[in-house]
Amino acid sequence: MLDRKLLLASSVIAGLGLGPVGAWAQTQTQSQTKSDKAASSDDAVDVEAVVVTGSRIKRNAYNSASPIQVITSEQSELEGLVNTTEIIQSSSLASGSFQVADEMTGYNVTGGPGVNTISLRGLGANRTLVLLNGRRLTPSGVRGTVGPVDLNTIPNAMIDRVEILKDGASSIYGSDAVAGVVNYITKTDYDGGRVRVYGNAPFAKGGGGQEYSAEASWGRTFDRGYLSASASYYKQMALRRGDRDYTSCSADNYYSTTTGARVDLTDPATGDYKCFNQINNVAYTSGYGGYFQYMQPGTSYSYTGNTAPGFVASNAAFANLARVARANYPETYRVANYDSSVWQRATVISPVERASFYVTGGYDLGAGVEAYGEFLYNRRNSEQNGARQLFPTVATTNPNNIFGAAGGTAYPVIAVAYDSIQKVEYYRGLGGLRGDFKFLEGSRLGFLSGWDWDVYGQYGKSDGTYSVSSINSDAIAATTSAGSYCNQSLVTISGGDCSTLPTGIPWFSSRVMAGQFTDAEKAFLFGVDVGHTTYEQSLVEASFSGELFSLPAGKVGAAFGFTWRHDDFDDSPGTASLNNNNWNLTRAGHTFGTDTTTEAFAEIDVPVLKDLFLVKSLDLQVSGRHTEVDSYGDSDTYKIGLNWQITPTWRLRMSDGTSFRAPSLYELYLADQTGYSVADPCILYGSSGASQTIVANCAAQGVSATQASYSTLVTAGGGKGILKAETSESKTIGVVFTPGFINLKVAVDYADIDISNEITQFGAAKIASRCYESVGLSSPFCQLVTRDPTTHLLTLVKNDYVNVASQKSRAIDLTTDYRHDFDNGGQLYFNSQFSWQLQDTSNLFGETEEDDYNGTTYIYDGPDFSGKASLSYRQGPWTYTWSSTITGKASDAEILGDTVGSAKYATSTSYDYVVGSTYYKYVHVKYHTEFMVYHNVSARKVIDDKTTMTFGVQNLFDEAPPSISSSYRVGNSEVWGYELRGRRGFLSIERSW
Repeated sequence: MLDRKLLLASSVIAGLGLGPVGAWAQTQTQSQTKSDKAASSDDAVDVEAVVVTGSRIKRNAYNSASPIQVITSEQSELEGLVNTTEIIQSSSLASGSFQVADEMTGYNVTGGPGVNTISLRGLGANRTLVLLNGRRLTPSGVRGTVGPVDLNTIPNAMIDRVEILKDGASSIYGSDAVAGVVNYITKTDYDGGRVRVYGNAPFAKGGGGQEYSAEASWGRTFDRGYLSASASYYKQMALRRGDRDYTSCSADNYYSTTTGARVDLTDPATGDYKCFNQINNVAYTSGYGGYFQYMQPGTSYSYTGNTAPGFVASNAAFANLARVARANYPETYRVANYDSSVWQRATVISPVERASFYVTGGYDLGAGVEAYGEFLYNRRNSEQNGARQLFPTVATTNPNNIFGAAGGTAYPVIAVAYDSIQKVEYYRGLGGLRGDFKFLEGSRLGFLSGWDWDVYGQYGKSDGTYSVSSINSDAIAATTSAGSYCNQSLVTISGGDCSTLPTGIPWFSSRVMAGQFTDAEKAFLFGVDVGHTTYEQSLVEASFSGELFSLPAGKVGAAFGFTWRHDDFDDSPGTASLNNNNWNLTRAGHTFGTDTTTEAFAEIDVPVLKDLFLVKSLDLQVSGRHTEVDSYGDSDTYKIGLNWQITPTWRLRMSDGTSFRAPSLYELYLADQTGYSVADPCILYGSSGASQTIVANCAAQGVSATQASYSTLVTAGGGKGILKAETSESKTIGVVFTPGFINLKVAVDYADIDISNEITQFGAAKIASRCYESVGLSSPFCQLVTRDPTTHLLTLVKNDYVNVASQKSRAIDLTTDYRHDFDNGGQLYFNSQFSWQLQDTSNLFGETEEDDYNGTTYIYDGPDFSGKASLSYRQGPWTYTWSSTITGKASDAEILGDTVGSAKYATSTSYDYVVGSTYYKYVHVKYHTEFMVYHNVSARKVIDDKTTMTFGVQNLFDEAPPSISSSYRVGNSEVWGYELRGRRGFLSIERSW
């Protein structure tokens, strides 16, 4: 029989934890010690755990003035998680927003391909500070935008827990602590050895996405010191598009506006809905009006109008070409080539292999002084396989242009592999001295005898080599030029030899259009572009903490210190990127720069009142920091926290403070990246409806009212000398409920973060528009715009990093912890973490309206609710856990206006929905994602006092990620925490001594 306390606890949990969401969700349980794993449960640990993040004064997650979330290694293991990134990104503060991880194949991300970062509340990885044992980690990655900490470098084998500070803390930790702080805490009381092996494999046929890891750690405590070391190896296998049905097909998801029935086209080759992945193996010709592909045996091409009138009749050699993907003949979409083996090979979850070695130790030198140190080495090998389209325009007089002059602009569309590989080595060494002033006791300086001090220095370096598949632009130009098979004079960079291709490349042949190049053609056209990136950081910090004096309510504590930090960044792209010779990709320049930061900080904790009516205790925490950065100047930040223990059951906590983010080195020094964009406000200004100001400015520049140029060079670079620090204000208020009659803790916290002067790229179109909308071209943006005085064409727009944005975030977090001890020795644990994003808006400088994509399917926002919860029961040697992860619904209905969109098959206003070969002009499109809950189960068996086995199933019910209409899908659904691998099982075996 459950006793009355358990029944009451269940009711409270249902109301506070489960009622708002109607489903169980998973979060963190507290850590177990070795003794907890024994058969007896008499000495199980309390659910309270000391936290050290957010202040230099130790507290726990429920009596801290700032809201803190704790994730223990024990709970992660029960969930079957060993990947450092997955552990933190699955937290409620991260899972509902855009995150960068191994699911980002094909995206340009800060830190380069293969990097894993954390963005709290969706405010950006640059605005989340990541620490190891309370100290900064050196940024790591490749390419020209290295800035955030790469979670791949965290030594998972020695991690005891992760503490997440949910509000700004620059006054405590300095730059970047805008959205919060993630602090990885390593094991400190390790004595003995441990080995652990782990495997995780999907049940799906064909596999894909398997994980394996092996860890070994050892620690020893001596009379005057300690030493701990660990080594770990982790490997994640690729999950490719073709491995799962829901990733291999990008379907329309169109539905009838009257019947609600799905009206997608079907593919005659498969009998299933048509997949519109990436068009390829076709030829485009403006002269004959569209796309053509070679007819395949057994496929019907008899639809009216699917061949060019007169083309087949007058060119018998090309009679096997048929017109496809023609909007006014929708049936041709059924047979168009929208899939390829290259597309299906592309990775959805990229393969990665990493190895880490971590050692830490300390030695008592006597006189209250301890020497200590840490060393970390990490190596990452990662790879992303993608697919890109090669569509070179072939001159009409090129011998391999089968269409000739009548074909007009003609090019093949070919699917080719686009692969990236990274090898990154990471080093971090730290050494310091710490102690106290007890030796001053009894002297004139005896008032310092209760103070502690800590001085340390650290050095970190990231050294990465990266390569990317390249297509030689000069080779493309040589084989598509006018009048010859291959023009050697155009091969100026890659060094290719036209003599190896005496008849050039038959671009419009069925072989080449299908991507089947000969070895000679591959050697001439393709290459590998290799670059190198280093990031170095040196840091020295000294801090002092102790008690100033006593007040009636207690002793006043204080801490102060200073920090010096120097950063050095250097990225050298490959030859093709430096010389703009990677076809259809932007040029990348050599980026390098340094910056030095000097800081002084102080913190004070004042016990104001104690043991009064409605005031069991009232404490005030105040902290401040002064920062000077060579690149832009100085900044001051502060934080005030109030911690009011009203009664033993109720606590009120609140904080108000400022934070800042200094410009990253890449934002300051990024070398010009080049690309092309349509950004000229003067295009057809005579008939475009442009404002009178734009008309006057364009005319004054000599631009013709009928100018239709669409080729404007855009460069993106750093903002050295212009950029200032981002600033923010963070406010939190929370209520904590800890009743004495049951072991229950509940915290509800509200957070409000307002960021100003955000650093971003304004956008080439906006820059040019703001310039020409100003009277007499008086806007400062006009300094970034260049127009040729002779041709009057807009030739250059500099889209550099500038302080032009602001962002607001408001959220509510609910945290619940409960434990019950049964008379039979069993123990029940329940934990939950829920987050509701109330507001997530951004605004570019001068805009009249804010962009509000909170709760949408847009890649940088996502659902406005996420949560986790777990229920564990432990008795004897067994622990059973049921956990769930929740991601709320997201919808674009508000920003798109309604639920109706244009079908791409209909081009005439006379079209209405007809069952058969003609489709609606308007159909319902699906641009919302469902409310998703993933369930996991596990069991742990303590076999003896040295051996433990944990096994379980993740995504128990094999839930597929939600799908939306392909034309509205912006990114990979995994960025919002959706599960792509399907149901999977895991097994972990640990042996200690």
